[in-house]
Order: sequence, then structure tokens, then C-alpha cells
Amino acid sequence: MYKAIVVDDEEMIRKGICKVIPWEKLKIDTIKMASSGIEALRIMEEESFDIMITDICMSEMDGLSLVEKINCLNPRLKVIVLTGYDNFEYAKKCCKMQVEDYLLKPVDEVELEDTIKRLIGELDNEKIMNHQQKINNRIQGITEQLKIEQIMQNLLYERVKADEIKRVLDEYSYSGEQMLQIALVCPVIDDNLSWRQHFELLNLYIKNTCIELFDSIKEGVTFEDKNKNIAIAIFIREDLEEITLRIKRLIDYLKNEYDINPKVILGSAVEGFNKINISYNDACTLLNNKSTYGGIITKEPRELRLTLFNERVQEFRKNIIDNIDDIEKVMSIYASYEDAIEFYNLSTQLVKKTCFDIGGGVYFSYMMEKGLVSDNKLNSLLISLQNCERNDAIRITRDFIMQILQADIGESHEIIGKAKLYIKDHLNEDISVYSIAEMLYLTPTYFSKLFKQSTGEGCNNYIIRKRIQRAKSLLETTSMKTGKIATLVGYNDTNYFSLAFKKQTGMSPTEFREKAGRYY
Repeated sequence: MYKAIVVDDEEMIRKGICKVIPWEKLKIDTIKMASSGIEALRIMEEESFDIMITDICMSEMDGLSLVEKINCLNPRLKVIVLTGYDNFEYAKKCCKMQVEDYLLKPVDEVELEDTIKRLIGELDNEKIMNHQQKINNRIQGITEQLKIEQIMQNLLYERVKADEIKRVLDEYSYSGEQMLQIALVCPVIDDNLSWRQHFELLNLYIKNTCIELFDSIKEGVTFEDKNKNIAIAIFIREDLEEITLRIKRLIDYLKNEYDINPKVILGSAVEGFNKINISYNDACTLLNNKSTYGGIITKEPRELRLTLFNERVQEFRKNIIDNIDDIEKVMSIYASYEDAIEFYNLSTQLVKKTCFDIGGGVYFSYMMEKGLVSDNKLNSLLISLQNCERNDAIRITRDFIMQILQADIGESHEIIGKAKLYIKDHLNEDISVYSIAEMLYLTPTYFSKLFKQSTGEGCNNYIIRKRIQRAKSLLETTSMKTGKIATLVGYNDTNYFSLAFKKQTGMSPTEFREKAGRYY
């Protein structure tokens, strides 16, 4: 169904149009009115419409000025202009503004209905074309991914000649002297029996996440080696954030979404794609590290790591205090501090010390800024930290900071509510945690953590669960083929859909349909 708005400063005309047109028959379930261009603009800044019918001659803001502003706000809006003057200049301006139709007053209701019907047909066709374009882009993306994976494997195992390397670099617009570093992404799933039974599906999830986080923004190339290990050739450039911070965002995301504790092994930094086998081999020598903890594994000396961490802690402390009035920014910085703890693999004692340092800094800064009298809360934090484990210390300090700054929990619920509604309305589309976070103007890592804290499950798992619920309903109530159902619930790859379905239900789609008593 679609939405339309009628804009005219003559009440009788706008109400007349709303009354005589059979909107529901034309697949329009929402129709609104505005008595001026300014009112219409205000409404459309808050709400999206598909069709606008507007008069040209209005006080305050004329129809053409409104169209010009709306073209920037909503380029896909279909516009019908009404006027009482058969003026060629008006018609000429309307053509330049991509107005769909120009009708003279008094408007013939049959002509207006036919015009709206034609525009609805165009909107239907655009929806079909956009959907098909998304499918084509995904298919093309899969083909390109397979191609680049083969090229990267050839580079790893030195099965490609120098002139072939140059041809490939030119094709993908990569620099031959590009500094890069190989990262091997390894999920630690010893305590997760569920993923041990569905490792192939987990690998797909992780690879898609890496592609979205690195390849899609041209910060690296994701591929699999011959042993099915997921590798990323991460680019090192002055305009890019340091690799460890980017990797920690990836680790944090995988933790929240899939309840795994991944470790990432970094090889040495090298110059040029023709030397990635050196970085890869360095990473492989560390691959057998027996640590069951997630984090980044490198050959960096411990003394240097501790020095760097202490410097980072002071940066975190200063940034938190500088942004003490912005609870979202403070918690985002604290999340980065948590990432740093995981990365540097610190002792419990040192973690508790730095937690108190940061918590105390927030407390004193807040009390000074608000002009409040000191109480015993800081002493309570110290006592709580003395007898706890590392993860508890991090949580206790986070809760302490949120309590001090009086975090607005209601806002979090509102954000998650918007996210759930968006997922429900776009379940058949190519949605992801990253696209939803972008829609909400949040960083993916922060949104992922917020969703997990509010709902108890990762956002990606929520999307999958909702897709499988809809798929189960379609399998039970229709005779559609599995491939068609997969597309309707957002899976372009039927095999990918089957793996996800079996992970959620323990059965393949065909087995589920047969058990439900449907035999087609």
C-alpha cells in the first residue's frame, strides 16, 4: 500500500479531492492534507509519502517552491501539479522539476484518478525493479567474491606470475605498493555445542561480516585459505584507523551476535600484494596458539603492550571526562576501553586498578561539574572491585558510571523498538546489523551491544529467527517452492537458507514441510 498527500490552500478543493478519489481501490491506505506549502513540508520532513498532489498558486510558499524542496528531501516522490492557469512557463518549469503530471483546474476526477492509477503502476514497477536489482547485485557480489578468493589463494601459495598480479591489481584498482597485514579469524567454540554442529553456517556468517566491515568500504579483502580459515588482507593507510581497533570492532560484533569468543591472529605488515604470503605465513605460525580466550594474537613484546595499554587508559579516562554530559558517547568510549582490555590480555589485578582509575575520574568530574557534595559511592566501588573477577570488575565499573550519569534507559528501549519495527517491515530485503545501525545513526558496534543488552540476543540472530518464523509459516500454509520462500524471507542463496533453517529448527525446509503435513 502507498501514501499520498494533497496540498491546497482552498479547503473545499483539498477536501473534495480526498473525498471523490477511491484511494483504497488505488492501493493508497494513507491520505493526508496540508493547507500550505510550509505545512506540507513540515509533514513530509517527518513522514515519507509516495504521491503528492499540489496546487501551484498558494500563499506563503507556492507549489513549485514546494516541489523544488521536496525533490531534495524525497527524490522518488511522484508529483501531480494542479493550476487554474494554462501557463506554458509553469508547464516548462514542471518538466524541469520532473513533475509527473500537470492538470488544469477545475480537475476532472476521472482524469485525476487515471493519473494516480498510472503513477501507482509506475511505483509498483519501480519496486519490482529495485528488488530485482538487489538480487542481481547480490548474485554479482557472490561471483566477484569467488573470483577474488581464487586470486588471493593463488597469491598465498605463489601460484601467480608478476604480470598476472599487475592485471588483477589494475582490475580492482589496488595499488601494487599497498601496505597490508593478514588477519586469520578463528572462532573459539569449545564451549558452544550448538556451533560445533553448524560450523559451516558460522563460517558463512563470519565471512559475510568481514566482507561488510572491510571489503564493502575498501579497507581490505576477505577470503578463505585452502584450509577454510577466514583471512582478511587488511589495508594499512594513513587515512585509516589502526588495524587493532578495526579488528576489535569485528571481535566485539561477533561476540554480541553469535555468542562466540573469536581470536584473530595477525601476521606481519608487508608492502605489496605480492608479499602477502609472508604475512600469511607469520600468522600461520601463531595459529596453533592454545589460548581459549578471544582477542588479537601477535608477536608484540609484553612490555611494549603494557606501556601502550597504560597510555590508552589515560586517553579513555580523559575522553570520558571531556564528554561527561553525553552518556551515549561515554558508554561508547567505555566499550572501547573494554575492547582494549581484551586485546592486551591483562591480569585481573591490573584490570581492577584501571577500572577504579576510570570510575573515580568519572565520579569526581561529575560531582565537581554538578557542584554536589561527595558521598560514599566511590568507597563502595572500591570495596566491590576488591573481591571480584576480571569480567565482574568491568561490569561493576560500567554500572557505576551509568548510575552516576543517570542513563536514560527509556531512550534505549525506543531505539530497539524502532529497530524491531524496521526489521519486521524489511524482512525480505538485504538487511543487516550495519544497515540498521546506519538507519538509526548509530555505530554498528554500539547498536549491536545495545540490542544484546536490551533483548538478551544478538540483532543478527533476531533477524534470522524472525526470517525462519516467517519461512515456517509459508512452508506450512503454501505450496511455494523452497527457493521462492527463501527469497521472500531475505535469502538469495537457497543453500544458505537451508543451513540457517536447519540450525534454527533441527530440520531441513523439506523435512519441516512434510512433518507439518504438507505434501506438494
